[in-house]
Amino acid sequence: MNPFQANPSGKKIMSVIAVYLAVVTSILVSSGASTLLPAAAQQIGGMDIYSMAMTLSGVSSVALMPLYGYMGARYPAVKRPLFAASLLIAAVCIFLRGIAPTMWVIVIPSFFLGMYSPSIYILGYSMIRNMYDQKQAGVYLGIVGTMQSIGLLLGPVATGVLIQTAGWRVVNFAFFPLFAIAAILMFFGCKVTQEEVKSMSFVHGKFDYPGAFAVVMFLASLILALSLGQRAPFGSPLNNTLFIISAAAFIALILVIRKKGVDAFLPAPVLRDKNTLCLTAANFFSVFSSMAITFFLPMYIMLVMKHEPTAAGMSISVYAIAGLFMGPIFGRMIGKAGNARSVIMWGSGALRCLIQVAFMFLLTPNTSLWTIYGLMFIAGFYSVAGGVSPAVAPQIQIKAEIRQQGNSVIQLGQNFGGAVSIAVYTAVITAMGPEDGFPVGLAIAAVAAAIVFVVAIPLKRLEASTPSQSV
Repeated sequence: MNPFQANPSGKKIMSVIAVYLAVVTSILVSSGASTLLPAAAQQIGGMDIYSMAMTLSGVSSVALMPLYGYMGARYPAVKRPLFAASLLIAAVCIFLRGIAPTMWVIVIPSFFLGMYSPSIYILGYSMIRNMYDQKQAGVYLGIVGTMQSIGLLLGPVATGVLIQTAGWRVVNFAFFPLFAIAAILMFFGCKVTQEEVKSMSFVHGKFDYPGAFAVVMFLASLILALSLGQRAPFGSPLNNTLFIISAAAFIALILVIRKKGVDAFLPAPVLRDKNTLCLTAANFFSVFSSMAITFFLPMYIMLVMKHEPTAAGMSISVYAIAGLFMGPIFGRMIGKAGNARSVIMWGSGALRCLIQVAFMFLLTPNTSLWTIYGLMFIAGFYSVAGGVSPAVAPQIQIKAEIRQQGNSVIQLGQNFGGAVSIAVYTAVITAMGPEDGFPVGLAIAAVAAAIVFVVAIPLKRLEASTPSQSV
């Protein structure tokens, strides 16, 4: 019997609510950071370093994805306490922001703030799959899209209002208890012992220290090289050094995987699994494509079209509406079909590409805001498809013995896609300016969306699994 599913329904629901609250809070924090951090820097100083807070958080979240995947696969019982501990640490980091006397007190703890991301995407999502069968898990994980939309609707608005009325410190005091509550709910939620889930452990042998070190160095160096901007511009000695370290670590990682195979930190069977590779690529290019609009459209509305920030923010609010009701629908579709191929191909791929092309032809300095809002409302459907698919698909389309670590690779694609896309689009906008550069960015995004469509084609439904394999 699956000990996760054998827990009382109240305990399981408590854990699900913990994941949902963590998802909403993570979006509140991330979507408000671009407003909060510069506001803090204006008051306590550090305008030249505040962006490092987001960089360090991104580096740690990507680097920890495979580690959390390994821990969850080898010690399934650790998911609950590790999730709770990670969110408590994130809550402390946000609290420290509220009392920070200097920007360094915000920047340095941000490395640990990144722990909330793998705890949600790797541990939280997999626990929902552990507790419920495929169809039920599809519905519950589909609601993640609704939670993301709630956070996206509230985050920028709540942050802006609180900063204007009470100050940037109050924003942190309002948000950190939410992570703490989610941690407490998870801690007292679904419980299992390591002895009970011993048969569910799919990692054996000694911990692969060389492989883990190579993964961290490869990802951290590459993201830093792409993200440091003026502090390490392309072609500078520091930037070149980071790329060299990343390349060397990547070569070392390949050698370790070839030598250790199934016992590697990133097991060879995970990297050979077609569904894992397709979902990772789809997640990477989906996020890469999305960032062109969500990151740069508000700037275009303010700088090129000369509208107020409220009008720019409204474009993102409209973008979040579809997720309020489409998340469970897409989740149910994927769970029932046992395959996310259709949702990814037509929702996250084809529709995304169509909207990107529409913006290329319709967006000018004189375009009506209502035209933009209409396109962004439709774009919200591909947004929720792209958000729900990586939450649901890994839990039902990857074999149980590699599901935990396969999911960590897939979720890594999301964070990595965000980091790479920001570097690419920023380079385009910087070189060409917002008015001329944005159409070029949209063209790149449209190509990325087309790739999402293509890489989803090989996705296959898993053969029916036995109850013991369904965890």
